[in-house]
Amino acid sequence: MWYLLLLLALVIVVAQFLLWRLQRRLLTSLMESRRRVQALEEAVARLTTAWSALQKEHSIAAPAPAPEAVPSVLTPDDSEDRYRRALMLAQSGLDARRVAAICGLGEGEAELLLRMQRGGEHHGRE
Repeated sequence: MWYLLLLLALVIVVAQFLLWRLQRRLLTSLMESRRRVQALEEAVARLTTAWSALQKEHSIAAPAPAPEAVPSVLTPDDSEDRYRRALMLAQSGLDARRVAAICGLGEGEAELLLRMQRGGEHHGRE
């Protein structure tokens, strides 16, 4: 009878070890995915800024995309990312209602972010 308990304990230890290895692999994969997403967000922010500069330089008026056309990558997952994405979308020319809908903010919050964004642009020109 004791050998069955020993065998069961061994099976449990092996299962725990395998689960621990799987958890480590998943965490490593998650961290790498987060680094990639952050790099992509930074690239999008740089491209958005460059596009805005080109629009101003050449007086190009681009239509704002509908909220459905914004990729699902911009789905908010925490408050810091939400506000960072809202600022990026504001820089790209979206209105407060669309920014609020995409980032999960209230319209008042989005309007305040847009006003702050516009205020920062005005101060930079003076």
